[in-house]
Amino acid sequence: MEFTFNENLLSLRKEHNLSQESLANELYVTRQTISKWETGEVTPDLAKIQSVADYFQVPVEEVLFGQQQSSTLTGVVKDRAKKFFEEDEADKDWHENHRWREWQYRPINNGWEFLARYYWILFALIGMIGWFVSKK
Repeated sequence: MEFTFNENLLSLRKEHNLSQESLANELYVTRQTISKWETGEVTPDLAKIQSVADYFQVPVEEVLFGQQQSSTLTGVVKDRAKKFFEEDEADKDWHENHRWREWQYRPINNGWEFLARYYWILFALIGMIGWFVSKK
C-alpha cells in the first residue's frame, strides 16, 4: 500500500471546488499548512487526517491510500460475504435429506404430540416421584 495522502487531498479538494483557504478554515489550520500537506513537505497527525476524511465524508483509508485500493478491498469482502451466505448444492441436499425434522417445528396440537416430542420428561417425572415416595 502506497501512502498518497498529498495527492488524495489535492484531488478531493479539487473535486469539491474548494480553495486552500476555504479548506483551511473548515479544518482550523492555515492555508500554508494545507499547501504543505498537498506538496508532501509535512504530513498531518492522525486527528487531522480523520477530520479531513470526516469533512469530505470518505473513509480514512481513501484519504490515506486512495480510492482504488479501498474499493477493491470492499469488493473482495462483499464477494466473500455473498459466497458465504449463498446456499450451495450441499446445503440443498442436506435440507432435502433432513425434511423429516419438520415435525419438530410445527405447533403442538394435542397431548399425544407433546408426549411424542417430550417423552423424556416422563422418565424424569417417574424418577422424581419414585425418589419422593422412597423418602417417606
